[in-house]
Amino acid sequence: MSALIVGGDRVAAYKDWLAARGYFPVRYWNGRKQSECHRRIPADTKLVVVLVDQVNHGLAKKARREADDMNVPVVFSRRSVGQLGEALASLAAAC
Repeated sequence: MSALIVGGDRVAAYKDWLAARGYFPVRYWNGRKQSECHRRIPADTKLVVVLVDQVNHGLAKKARREADDMNVPVVFSRRSVGQLGEALASLAAAC
């Protein structure tokens, strides 16, 4: 299962945390380049994590829309591994 992190600057802890839970590879878009608003989510992606503290609204909306089209769950989180864990737990409980 692969994951995509959108937004943020220092995401090594998130990558490690997701990898420990079976998400590999973990891809990352920092959201600062205009060209990233035109990228497509890779087809093998099983989870999209949007770090809302450091992403522009356009990219967050695009990631959400494209993930919904692919039936991939999207988790919105602040820059906190603990909050990411809570968001994934609530996602798992909803399924």
